[in-house]
Amino acid sequence: MSNFTVNGVYSYNSANIYSYLGRVPTNETKLKEAFRDFNITPTGKVDDLKKLESRMYEEYSTQVQQQIENQNSQQVCPWAALCAQIGVRAIGDYEKDYAAFNNAIQLLSQSATDGQAMAFFAGIKSEAQHVFGFNKPAQQQQVTFDMYKAQFLS
Repeated sequence: MSNFTVNGVYSYNSANIYSYLGRVPTNETKLKEAFRDFNITPTGKVDDLKKLESRMYEEYSTQVQQQIENQNSQQVCPWAALCAQIGVRAIGDYEKDYAAFNNAIQLLSQSATDGQAMAFFAGIKSEAQHVFGFNKPAQQQQVTFDMYKAQFLS
């Protein structure tokens, strides 16, 4: 059993960490980062670990709920998964979702500085053309009598 010291003052027993978090961090820095990431001020008490476990569970539950909502919305609209890749939540309204997607992809791709990010956004844009229906064959225009005359009677 080892102790993890946070901020050079507060010590946590690895057995207690494991019992609340289900795992022991690789080093003290990771535990310190976890406290910081979940906005918990260490006091050296077991209650800190309880709070950390509670906030981690809350975040995990939120992520799972979002995944479920994304899967449900995918059944409604085929572009939901694509939108989710860039942080846009599809609502099922084509025009609104398409506008939100375009705004987000434009902002994100402008901030891309390395080749990998640029390639990622290029791939997303390419997929969007397919998912949002731009590669579908154009609908045939309705033939009017004037068009008929122009094509066949001249």
